[in-house]
Amino acid sequence: MIDTLKELNKKEYDFDTVTKIGNYFFIFLIGSFAGYIYEFLFYLLVDHKLVNSGFLYGPYIPVYGTGAILMLLLLKRFKKHPLVVFLLAMLVTGVLEYITGAFMYELYHRRWWDYTGLFLNIDGYVCLRSVFTFGIGGLLLIYIIDPIICMISTKYNSNKYLMVASCGILIMVLDLTLTLIFRNKL
Repeated sequence: MIDTLKELNKKEYDFDTVTKIGNYFFIFLIGSFAGYIYEFLFYLLVDHKLVNSGFLYGPYIPVYGTGAILMLLLLKRFKKHPLVVFLLAMLVTGVLEYITGAFMYELYHRRWWDYTGLFLNIDGYVCLRSVFTFGIGGLLLIYIIDPIICMISTKYNSNKYLMVASCGILIMVLDLTLTLIFRNKL
């Protein structure tokens, strides 16, 4: 398995635009779903509660998908330097988490998360524990998830690949629409 990952990380892919878009869609979906699973397990293990902590109805949290896309776009060029990837992943996701938390509070006057009281928190929107976890997620994304997605995408017709990815995004857009109408009205 480790040898396979090493080989995948050495490969350079030259995708057409449609496949690149499909890859970004899948990374967004994987990141959003992984964020939901992470938070679900965190609340289950720490608070012993089943919690849907996301903004939407479905099992995904788009800020994690957005973070995954930002990390991929900004950090992939540093792939030969894992420590740099880790530290920049912490920075990129910390800034995203802070901006998102502050924006959601201004818009809804509600906090979807609050790190007040945790070590090195900034206004309760970001803390060391969260960005450290996101740094680990950045390493997983750059060195495991993205290479696997790239390898998978080479096996499929780019238009069909994009269509499948688009279906996932369409479901999330429908969920967002229903959320804004019924659950979290502006």
